[in-house]
Amino acid sequence: MAPIIIGLIVYIVYLTGSQSSAATIAFELACFFIFLWGTKRSSETVIDEINNSTWDFQRQSSISPWAMTWGKLIGSTLYSWYGTAICLLLYSLLRTNTSHDFSGQILTSSLSISQELSLLLLGGLFSQAIALLLSIQVLSQIRREKTNKTFRYFLAAFIIGAFTTNFCFNALKGYDQQISWHGYAFALGPFALTSLILFLGWAIIGLQRSFCKELQYQNIPWIWAGFNIFCMIYFSGLTSFQDFQFENLHFPELETIQQQLANAPLYTALFSAQLLTYFSLFTDDLSLIRYKHFFSRIKEHNTIESLQQLPWWTISFTLTVIAGLIAMIKQQGVIFEKFSPTIFILTSIFFLLRDIELIHYFNFSKNPKKALSTAVLYLFLLYMLLPLLFSALHLNSLLPLFLPSWGQNTLLAFIGIVVQLGLLSALCYKRWQENLEKAKTVIKTSL
Repeated sequence: MAPIIIGLIVYIVYLTGSQSSAATIAFELACFFIFLWGTKRSSETVIDEINNSTWDFQRQSSISPWAMTWGKLIGSTLYSWYGTAICLLLYSLLRTNTSHDFSGQILTSSLSISQELSLLLLGGLFSQAIALLLSIQVLSQIRREKTNKTFRYFLAAFIIGAFTTNFCFNALKGYDQQISWHGYAFALGPFALTSLILFLGWAIIGLQRSFCKELQYQNIPWIWAGFNIFCMIYFSGLTSFQDFQFENLHFPELETIQQQLANAPLYTALFSAQLLTYFSLFTDDLSLIRYKHFFSRIKEHNTIESLQQLPWWTISFTLTVIAGLIAMIKQQGVIFEKFSPTIFILTSIFFLLRDIELIHYFNFSKNPKKALSTAVLYLFLLYMLLPLLFSALHLNSLLPLFLPSWGQNTLLAFIGIVVQLGLLSALCYKRWQENLEKAKTVIKTSL
């Protein structure tokens, strides 16, 4: 029925409109199959198998991680690619001297049909890979919380994939546009296409490593470390402001701003590492069993197995600290009165450490089914509601207790965060001991 329905839709538009309109609807139907149907199906494939009790059988089979990666990525979305192929075939036959952006809007022809089709297929594969990757990262939480909702993964992947593909379409149409990356000028179109291919490659590698984990393969997380370093280098290159020259204006304030803009890549690398730290905290396994295995391997001086059990957040947090230290060493002066980049970097790192302890505190609870949702609620309370409440009460001087300080009330900021770190450390240690005692009691009872 698919060829008949698609053909009828395109033919009706051709009769009521024009050949160009028919090509547009064929292009839009291809986008529907790839970015909506395919991405939705990709986000559901593994979780549906968990619901149908067939996933554990596959985990115990002899299927390799690479075979599993391509089987789930392509096999589960095969019907959407079938519909896409029909739509793109009709589009190729009906395409005139016009070109389309991602939304199907008719534009002056500037891309060949091979470029359009290749970019659409790469963007669709990227969107589906992100959806599958996100759904796999939270399988341990799904098993623990019994919540098999996939819409959030589909929505996130759809937004990322659609935005990236649309940006690449527009970039490839602008032949004269350039982009500065780490001070070097590149044509925007090829740069955007290369970026899409690189991130697609990382997504596929991430799928393979995730399936390795599900199939009980033990690996050192050097891929995660490499991805962190790649993101820090890539995104920091987009914030190079070397073309801004303020010396001829002879304003000390502008010269100070120029010094800070020179350090913008370091701040971007720091921010990227912080975001990846939060991502790892919400996707990696933070169970007590994993930490017990990790510390046991360390006591046995088993380096390889210790690194295999190493939590991902430790890698991202270490890179955050390194980027923060380099930024503090290279920064000079202040931008405005009472604004210190050094204090802001220090307090932001301390607040990140506090959030790490807070998330672990809820994961170490006796019933960690709602650990992450509870942690999100408390983070929202600490970063949004309480600061808004204190601002409404005209107690802005106390805001450094809840938000990273930029140089105001520095003493209060550091005292507040140190107290919070100490309190959460004590609470996490107490829960750790309670769980250890509980485990010993269970073992003695079983014996």
